[in-house]
Amino acid sequence: MYEIMSERCGQDEQVSLREEVERLRARLAAAERELTAVRAAETELRAMFTAMTDVVIVMNAEGRYLKIAPTGPDLLYKPSDDLLGRTLDEVMPPEMAAFFLSHVSASLAQNALVTMEYSLPIGDREVFFSANITPMSDDVVIVVARDITDRKRAEQALAEGMRRQAVIDAQEVALSALSTPLIPVTDEIVVMPLIGVLDAQRVQQVMETLLRGVTERSARTAILDITGISVVDTQVADAFVRAARAVQLLGAKVILTGVRRDVAQTLVEIQADLGGIVTRSTVQSGIAFAMAASY
Repeated sequence: MYEIMSERCGQDEQVSLREEVERLRARLAAAERELTAVRAAETELRAMFTAMTDVVIVMNAEGRYLKIAPTGPDLLYKPSDDLLGRTLDEVMPPEMAAFFLSHVSASLAQNALVTMEYSLPIGDREVFFSANITPMSDDVVIVVARDITDRKRAEQALAEGMRRQAVIDAQEVALSALSTPLIPVTDEIVVMPLIGVLDAQRVQQVMETLLRGVTERSARTAILDITGISVVDTQVADAFVRAARAVQLLGAKVILTGVRRDVAQTLVEIQADLGGIVTRSTVQSGIAFAMAASY
C-alpha cells in the first residue's frame, strides 16, 4: 500500500511539474511576443523620429536645455554641445531669450499647448520657425519647431506684390486725374483740356469727371478743349457729343474748342447733332465767349 501511495504521489508531482513548466513556457512565449512587439514599435518609432527634420528640444521652466534630439541639426541656433545644460539667457540675445521664456512659462502655467512663430539667424541666413510648446511635467516642456521659411518668404513676396500693386493703382488714379483735369476758370465756368489718345476707358473717365465737376461746382458752362487730342475718329467724336448732351441735361452750356478741320469733317460724317453746342477754334476764344455770355 505504501509503495502504491508513493508511486501516485510521484506521478502527481510529475504532472504538477509538467504543468508548471508549460505555464512557464506559455509565459515566456507571451513575454517574447510582447518583447518582439515592443522592439518593432521601437524600431518604427526610431525610423519615424529619424525621418523628422523638426527641431526637438526638452527644456525646463528656467529655459535650460535638457535634451536635444538629433533631428534637424542644421536648424539649431548653435551646435547641441554649446546648448545642452545652458539657459536661453546664456546663448541668445536678451530680447529673444525673454520671448522664448515667456512662451515656455505660458505653456507650463496653462498646462496646455502654446504655439509661437519666430526667426533666428542660422549661419548666413534668416530662418523662420513655427513652434509648439507642450508640458511634459510641472516644470519641463518639449519644444518642436518646424522650418517655415519658404512659407514666410512666399507670404512676404505676396505682401510686397500687393503693396506694389497698391502703389501702381494709386499712380494710375493720379495719372487719370492728371489726364482728365477739370480746371475752374470762374465760379460758373470750368475747362477740361484733353491731351493724347482717347480709348474707351479714358472716354468714360472724361464723362465721369466732367459730369461730377459740373455737379459739384454748379457750373453754368463747361468748355471741352480737344486741341491736344491726336486722333479723333467716329467713336471719339460720338463720345464728345454724348458728353456734351449729358452736361446739357445737368443745365449747363457746352463749348467745344480746338475743333480742327479733320474733327469737323468727322462730326459731319457721323451726322452729329450739335444743337446747343457752341464751337470755337481756341480755348481762349471759348473762355471769352463763356464770360461774355454770363453777363
